[in-house]
Amino acid sequence: MTATLVIDQLAQAAEHAPQAPLLTGRSGDEWQRLTNARAWMQSGAVASWLIAQGFGPDGRSLAVPAGDTPQRAVLLLGALRAGALVVPGPSTIEFAALVHCSIDAAVAERRLHIDAETPARRRHESLLRHGDFTTIAQAVGD
Repeated sequence: MTATLVIDQLAQAAEHAPQAPLLTGRSGDEWQRLTNARAWMQSGAVASWLIAQGFGPDGRSLAVPAGDTPQRAVLLLGALRAGALVVPGPSTIEFAALVHCSIDAAVAERRLHIDAETPARRRHESLLRHGDFTTIAQAVGD
């Protein structure tokens, strides 16, 4: 049996409950505005840009700072969709510019190369893979 990856859960949530908040346990207006559909669209734009810049499996790693914000969640989900390994550290990427990139076919094509064993995040000395996350909340948590 193949595990359902977080990126597939997000696609299903965006299709079946597009206006629902992405993470219902989070509070604040910013989090309430981050719906499943918006998170899917914005993470796709981030993934398109990352793929075009060489991020992905066997490519460059993406530094994402700690924090509990919708922008960080979208960056992490975009990195997962691009197959990029996320490492802790200061980000040099301008979030506002990324979410307005066009989403291209490279994101759908890249999904074909991501499975449960694809590296996703490095936390301290641990390497987490796509299959290690069972929920979206786990994937975007610290």
